[in-house]
Amino acid sequence: MTNSATSNTHDEMRCATTWGIVITLGIAACLDIATSTSLSLTDRSPSFSVTMFRIADVYASPVALSTTVVASFFGVVHSRKWFKLFFDLTLVLSLIALLDNLVGLIMCLFDKQDKPGFLLLSASLVYLENIAVFAAFYWRFDHPLQVRIGAGEKIHPGIVFPHNVSDFPSLAGWRPKYVDYLFLSFNTASTFGPTLPVPLRNPIQIGMMLQVSIAMAVLVMLTARAIGLIN
Repeated sequence: MTNSATSNTHDEMRCATTWGIVITLGIAACLDIATSTSLSLTDRSPSFSVTMFRIADVYASPVALSTTVVASFFGVVHSRKWFKLFFDLTLVLSLIALLDNLVGLIMCLFDKQDKPGFLLLSASLVYLENIAVFAAFYWRFDHPLQVRIGAGEKIHPGIVFPHNVSDFPSLAGWRPKYVDYLFLSFNTASTFGPTLPVPLRNPIQIGMMLQVSIAMAVLVMLTARAIGLIN
C-alpha cells in the first residue's frame, strides 16, 4: 500500500499536466503585471481610489510570480508537501491580483481622462488572466480526485468530463489533461457558464460562479465605456 502511494506521488510530480498548470500560473502573474502597466497608462492623473488599487497590485503580482518559482523548485525536487503549499499560496495570490485588476479596471470608468485604447488592452489582459487563473483553480480541486479515482477509490470527481461517461473502450481509465482544464476555463469565461463538463463539487461550482462574474463584469465595463464614448 505504501509503495502504491509513493508511486502515485512520483507520478504526480512528474505529470506533464501539473507542470503545464504551474507554467500557466506563471503566465497569469506576467499577465497581471502587464495589466497593471496597461492600467497605469490609461490615465496619467488617476483618482485616489484607482491609485490605491494599483499600489495593492504592485505587491500581489511579483509575489505570485516568486511563489510560482518556489513551487516549481519543490516540484523538481519532488517535495509534494511544500509544492502543494506554495502552489496553493500562488493560486490565492493570483486570485487576489485578478480581482484587484478587475476592480481597478472598473474604477477607471470614473476617470474622465482615460485612454480607450489602453482600457481595451487592459480588459483583454484581464480576460486572458481570468482564463489562466481558473484553469489552475479547476485543476487544483479536481485533478487530485481524478488521481485517487484512478488508484481505485470509490469517490466522485470535482468535474465530470464527457470522457468519464463515454463507452469508448479507448477512453477506459481516461484522466483529464492540461488542455481539458484550459478548455473548460476558456469556455466558462467565454460562454458565461459551464458547458459540457459538469461541476459536481462545491469548490468547482463556486469557482465557476466567480469566473463568470469576472467575465460578465469585464463585458459590462466595456459596454458601459462604449456607450459613454458614443454619447
